[in-house]
This record gives sequence, structure tokens and C-alpha cells, in this order.
Amino acid sequence: MKLSYLKTKYRFDDLVMVGIIILLSYSVVLLVNAYLSGVHIGDWIWNRHQNQFSWYSRPLFIIPACYYAYKQKIGFIIGIMTLLLTSLFWFAPPVEVSETISGYLDWERQLFFNPNNRQPLLILSITVFLFLFLLFYAFWNRSFWIGLLVLNIGNLLKIVVSVFFGGDAGTAAIVPTLSSMIILNVLAFIIWKVKK
Repeated sequence: MKLSYLKTKYRFDDLVMVGIIILLSYSVVLLVNAYLSGVHIGDWIWNRHQNQFSWYSRPLFIIPACYYAYKQKIGFIIGIMTLLLTSLFWFAPPVEVSETISGYLDWERQLFFNPNNRQPLLILSITVFLFLFLLFYAFWNRSFWIGLLVLNIGNLLKIVVSVFFGGDAGTAAIVPTLSSMIILNVLAFIIWKVKK
């Protein structure tokens, strides 16, 4: 019985790794194709990032990354976080972009990608790294509730920073961020009930 369980567990990990490799290969093909077509890669990524599928898909990466942090498998965490990064350009640019979305992205671009002031981008990078480190460290040490707390604080901080610094434009981050929080908390509740 135990041997059968171990085989199933490793088969699942193998399937996940194959999925990671396929999606990373897809990302490379997209990038190479864009490069060969002569487009400006930064603009190409930015235009595709306006598709809200890349905003709402975050829990699809955070949940399995936390699972593999709990299982203490760092290769899977790195692979899944790389997928999260490349998912910015997986989806085709939307035909129409609402003023709220374009306003938020313009604000983000001016704040974080201003060639005359690199400080906001540096602060963002450090904050994201610290958030991910604390999140995965909590799950690595089997601190399920602390990990959930880090997730919720991180999401709430994103909303606060977006609205405080972005004003009306920053409100575009509220719905995707709250939807991620709801999904993650509902899933945590289900896991808690099952384990209980």
C-alpha cells in the first residue's frame, strides 16, 4: 500500500515537472517569435500584460509553489515562479483595454520603469523578494497559518500601495487582488476542514 502511494506521489511530481517544462518551452517560443518579428520586446510584453488573464492567474502559481515549499522541493518552487514571471506575456493583447486598466498600467510604468529614478523599482524588487521569501519560508517550516497570514498581508499591502500612490488608477488592482485573496483563503479553509 505504501509503495503504491509513493509511486502515485512521484508520478504527480513528474507530471508537474513535465507541465513546467512545456510551459517554459511555450514561453521561449513566444519570446523568440516576437524577437524574430522585430518588435520591441518590452512593449510587446507590456501590451500582452494588459490582458487581464495574466492578472487573475496568480493563484494558479502561488498555490502549487506553496505546496512544493511545504514539501521542501526548491526546484519546483523556482520552476513555478519562473512560470509566474513568463505568464505576463502568455496571453494575446486584448482588443480593447478599459481606461481603468490602461491608467493603472501607465501609472505602474511611470513609477517603476522611469529611467531617471530607479529607486521605486529597487524597492518593489526587494519587497517582492522579501514577500516570497517569507511566504515560502513559512510553508517550508510547515507553518501553514503563518504562510496564509503572509499571503493576506502581501495582498492587502498591494491594494493599499496601489490606491495610496496610484489614486484612481490604483483602484484597478483591487478586484484581481481581492479575488486572489478569496480563492487562497477558501482553499486554506477547505484544507483545514479536511485535515481536521
